[in-house]
Amino acid sequence: MISNPKHGWCNFNLGTFEGTPSYLTDVPLDLLVAFIDYHNKGCGVAWFDEEGTEFSLVITPYSLFIIEEKERIILYDLSEMNIENIEKELVEDIENNLYGWIYFMTDDNPEEIKQYEIKLMKKLSTLKKYIGG
Repeated sequence: MISNPKHGWCNFNLGTFEGTPSYLTDVPLDLLVAFIDYHNKGCGVAWFDEEGTEFSLVITPYSLFIIEEKERIILYDLSEMNIENIEKELVEDIENNLYGWIYFMTDDNPEEIKQYEIKLMKKLSTLKKYIGG
């Protein structure tokens, strides 16, 4: 789902949707929180800035949407996708490039890096408990 955290940009691919969020939004953490909220509250949302355009991921008990906001608004209905598989893919994407994501969202400050790593690991652990990982 998420990959290539370099130079302030990353790739986001889900179903037929492709986006390129910037570091202005905390891509890995915002996604983890959206899926955790889905388990805790029954719905979750993550918004991503592409610096000039934006998109949102919306998860409900029966639906999964991406709302792309460019020249016009496009709604991607991805409700046929299995949420648990998406969650597992997200966890794998973050864990396979953990330090890439940490450095994507932090400066070179060692304390900031450590604090962000702790925060990210806690959210990963929480989501993994929901999906049996």
